[in-house]
Amino acid sequence: MKKRLMYALLLFSGLTQAEDTLDNYLFGAIIETANETSMYSRIDIPEDMYIHTSSTHLDDVRIFNNKKQPVPFALANQYEQKESIQTFPVIIYALDQQPKKPQNSSQDSLDVDQYHVNINSKDIQINVDKKKGKNIFTANYLLQIPDNIKLESGAIRQLTLDFDDNENPNWQAKAKLLYSYDLNNWQIASSNIPLMSLTDQNNHQSLKVHTIDIPAQSNDQIRYWLITLTSDQYIIPTIKQIEFTSKIRIPQQVQYPLKFDLIASDHEEAIYQLPSPQPVNEITIELQSSRTILPLSIFYKATDSDKDKSWHKLNDYIIRRNGDQDEPQKIILHDANITMKQLKIKAINASFTTAPNIIAYRNRINLIFNSGDNGPFTLAWGSTQATRVALPQHVLIPETQSIADLPEAHIGKIFKLAGKTDIESQNSKSTMLNWVIWLCLIAGAAFLVILGFKLFTEIKKSPQ
Repeated sequence: MKKRLMYALLLFSGLTQAEDTLDNYLFGAIIETANETSMYSRIDIPEDMYIHTSSTHLDDVRIFNNKKQPVPFALANQYEQKESIQTFPVIIYALDQQPKKPQNSSQDSLDVDQYHVNINSKDIQINVDKKKGKNIFTANYLLQIPDNIKLESGAIRQLTLDFDDNENPNWQAKAKLLYSYDLNNWQIASSNIPLMSLTDQNNHQSLKVHTIDIPAQSNDQIRYWLITLTSDQYIIPTIKQIEFTSKIRIPQQVQYPLKFDLIASDHEEAIYQLPSPQPVNEITIELQSSRTILPLSIFYKATDSDKDKSWHKLNDYIIRRNGDQDEPQKIILHDANITMKQLKIKAINASFTTAPNIIAYRNRINLIFNSGDNGPFTLAWGSTQATRVALPQHVLIPETQSIADLPEAHIGKIFKLAGKTDIESQNSKSTMLNWVIWLCLIAGAAFLVILGFKLFTEIKKSPQ
């Protein structure tokens, strides 16, 4: 009796476990790898997968090898490098206004002027080369980037000088730019840099050259700079302010556009729909007419089900379009990855002749998989029963490996699997399958109760 009970339990557990095969998915495509020797490849997820997956986060995506066995893979957001430009002022020490150290004959031979500057409560000596020649006008400035300014490697690209033109509106000079990490050892970044300010009062024209480009090899997180200005004709006006310009590359998530289809509209309200629910980060709205302003409220729903009758309000916005060259107005959602299926706009004390065009944006995804053996591979998706099996990126590939360096694979023509036509047919079958599973569970539980009762009575009847 005990053996029969064990066999029954094993049989029941086996029936409740389903093998993950291609037949469990609605859509598939053959993966065309570009590098047969690479251990990993990456795929830029196509629009069909975003639309026809049964999970907003692509939980039902799978890869199978030529033996129809699952292949390890990871899903990762795509990033691109965006250049960010920032400007910040620096602390200026006018050396010509600082005390000079008294010179003697031995020091004169050094051909340097020695200045003393108080920096961070420390007396610092700065040596500047003497300018040789008569009637030479000079100006020397020590620059310090404040400690609260975070410097990235190779970030500083340019500095801009603001001269007091009231002192002298017409002048020309040459500049030399030096840098130091410790205020002791100075290296030349650039020399013979022309600077000028020329004004023609009669024609009301002016020419100003007040910027210095910094070579890339000398801008590596340096906080101390020295500018020496010389002119053999003009008095150099005082520098009022100096700003550094930094350009750093910041990784930014790439977004994938999905068009909202217009399904209903009048002159004050319009309803749009995506092909499937999507985790939306931002939307763009483009008015159809130029020189137009449209105040409106935006609402959304996660599904298009008749049971979901409540609209969730995003906010009120004012949408503008000046001319034909204007970009569609972007609205970044404060709560990222809001699941949307339908969108509704409602004009506020206004109306529109033609409903605006609206685009939704979601994170663009890379799929990375182990492509080293057993190809060709098949990509499959579209199953309401599948759960997420994608590995974290750092688990699948080494952290030192850049996704951008992986060879890109492409998918061929998309075909249907298991004879299904769409997600709805799978949903219908899934509902029936759920009922079958519940009936099996109830029948199994009843069977176990009866079996247990019979076992109990047999044990009770057995002689002690």
